[in-house]
Order: sequence, then structure tokens, then C-alpha cells
Amino acid sequence: MGVVISKPAINLREQLTELKAQQGYEERQFHFDNLVTNGTFDTDTSGWTSGNSAALSVVSTQLRISNSAASNGFAVQSISTEQGKTYLISATVTAGSHNGRLGAGTAQGTPFNIATSSFGTGLQTLTFTAQGATTYIGLQTEGASIGNTTDFDNVSVYTSDGTDVAFTMPKGWKPLHVYDDGVLQREGSAEDYEVTFDGFNYYVKPTVANPGARNTVIGVRA
Repeated sequence: MGVVISKPAINLREQLTELKAQQGYEERQFHFDNLVTNGTFDTDTSGWTSGNSAALSVVSTQLRISNSAASNGFAVQSISTEQGKTYLISATVTAGSHNGRLGAGTAQGTPFNIATSSFGTGLQTLTFTAQGATTYIGLQTEGASIGNTTDFDNVSVYTSDGTDVAFTMPKGWKPLHVYDDGVLQREGSAEDYEVTFDGFNYYVKPTVANPGARNTVIGVRA
């Protein structure tokens, strides 16, 4: 469980300024990007594969999963993960005839056997612990009847502290600046992100529910 840094942000900045005066001071970029490819479905369904006789299409820049047979159709995508690390799936479930299901699994045909949950409409999240270097993310429409549909949008997977999205800085590194899709973010729990420390590592926790696809943290150490 992370411990929120109690110092005002300006004190952390002063501490980092002092680090710059030390011999061996180093800055480096760390990228914490959305692990999902094409999670916004702006033009097509590329990156996603259908399962259980599902038909995949784009309707109003959202993924529509339709049952082409009497089964629960799903869309699946493989992502790179680290065994034992926790991740958070986020997706918006929108208009459709049935609830949606999120899941993570160990194979393309079983993208729900690590963790899964059924949801109604709205922004939904699910955490899972990776069991290997590859994890399969599943989106499913429920109700095993031909023609049933569920729409999904803004699908993302990021590293997590078990509850929220959290970018883990390597041991010995402190966050200096945070950029979301190239835009400099403001530190503070009421702003764009907050910094936590568990005694070993610093964590950057975005305060928005679904951060941008490209997240860059400028880290420092001395």
C-alpha cells in the first residue's frame, strides 16, 4: 500500500534541485503507455481478434461485438505483461442490447480465466495479476443469442497498485516531470497526478480515470 508524500510539491522540487548539484546526477525518460493497441476504435477494429463466432465492427467510433451464433461472442487482444505484476483494465461499456464483460486470460481462446467481471453501461475497471509474459485481454457481449450486441470504447491497460493506475518508478528514481500525450501535467491530488512512496519505490498515480495513450515520466537519481 503506497504512502502519500506529505511534503508540498514545491519541497519535492527543491529536493530535486539539490540533487542536480550532486555528482552523478542523472535524468531519464520512462514510458508508461497504454498496453492496448487501438483501444479507441477511431476507424477500424485492427489489433482485435474475434472469438466464439463474434462479428466485430465500428459504430460511431466504438467497437460493437455482435453474436453471429448462439454463443457469447468476444474480442481479444494479446499484450506484453510481467509475471506477478498487477494491471488495471479500463473500458467504457456503452449502448447495446446486453451487458459487457471484461477479462484477462492465459490464451487467445480463454481470455477470461485469470480475472473477469460483468458490467452494465459506463466506465468499468478490472484488476488482474499477470501469470506470464503475455496476457490476453477479452471484451465480451453477454446473452448467448444470435444478434445480441455490446459496444465498447476507450479500452486501456496500465500497471496498477491493485486499485488505481500507478506508474512504478525503478528503485532509486524520483519523478521530476510527467507528460500525458506530450502535455506537461501538474502535480497534486487535486490536479493531474499525485506521487506516492512505499519506502522502496516512487509511484506516479494519474488522478483521471483513463490517462492518455502516451505517458512519459522524466525521472532523476543521484
